Parts: sequence; C-alpha cells; structure tokens
Amino acid sequence: MKSIRLWLIRHLPPAVPAGVCYGQTDLALQTPLSQQSDAVNALRQKLPLSVPVFSSPLRRCAELADMLNRTPLHDQRLKELHFGHWEMQAWDAIGPEALDAWAGDLAGFRPPGGETGYELQQRVLHWLKEISVIHDEVIVITHAGVIRALQAHQQKLPGAQWLTLRYDYGQLVCLDFTIDQIDAAPVQ
Repeated sequence: MKSIRLWLIRHLPPAVPAGVCYGQTDLALQTPLSQQSDAVNALRQKLPLSVPVFSSPLRRCAELADMLNRTPLHDQRLKELHFGHWEMQAWDAIGPEALDAWAGDLAGFRPPGGETGYELQQRVLHWLKEISVIHDEVIVITHAGVIRALQAHQQKLPGAQWLTLRYDYGQLVCLDFTIDQIDAAPVQ
C-alpha cells in the first residue's frame, strides 16, 4: 500500500512579544537565520537528502525553507490557523472565558472572524492527498497548528485531545501516512 513520510518542522521563534496570538500574521524571525546556523545545521543533519521541501508562505517558515532547499514549494494550505479578530491581540486581552471555550474545543471552536481547527485540518489533508499522488517523502516547514492537525488525524484523536499535542520552535516531527489514513474521515 502506498504511503508518504512527512518530515514536519515547526518554524523558529518569530519576532512577536510573548503572550500575543499571531496565527496567520506574517512575522519575521526573532533572530535572523544568518545568526542561527547551529539550529539550521542541526536540522539539516536529521533530514533526508534530495527530498522535496514544502513550506507555509509565511516568512517565519519560508526563510527556513529557503535555507534548506533552493526551490521550496510554498503552499497557502500550510499556513497556521487563522485566528481572525484575535490576531496580534494579547491572550490576556482576549479573556479567560473565550480562551477556555477555545481550549475546551480546540478543533471545533471558531475565533471571531477566524477558522476552526477542523477547517485547518481539512485544508491540510487536501494538500496531503494532492502531494501523496506524486511524492512518497517530503519535508514540510510549517506551524504548530498544522502539525497538530496532521498528527491528530493520523492518531485518530478527537478534538478534545488535540491540546495534548505540543511542539517546540524548530522541533522535527516525522509522520507516516497510508493513503487509507489520508482518506479516512476525521474524528470529530
């Protein structure tokens, strides 16, 4: 049975104050990649050679993708969750009631003017299904929300358990999917 291996890398720390929701806001990296050669080289050593690189088009991902591959493929579907009116707001300003509602249903909750985790998962699975026809292994520079949505789908986790999946900046996660797993209906 055909399968695809994803080498998923969460972007390095963005230039944003601590405690701010930033989702799809296009931010530069906190520290330029030219000053993070140790982190970039450590990632390179863990990755397979001659494997296509896909990336979110947001700068915090695209810059790293450009360092890892001369011709990365940028795809809008690999962007972080769209937080709508919460974008660039301090988490404290959003308020505990709204944040508790989101944390209680990470996959199904829709921030005002934004998208749900399930919607993010559907766009990422559409991307995965499309590329799995051509590739059996890819490197993906993306965001915690995208990695979470993919891993939750692979592990058949209901939305209430998505928050247990956490990723550090620069973390590498390797996931293997069969075509049947990609095509499976997401767990609600």
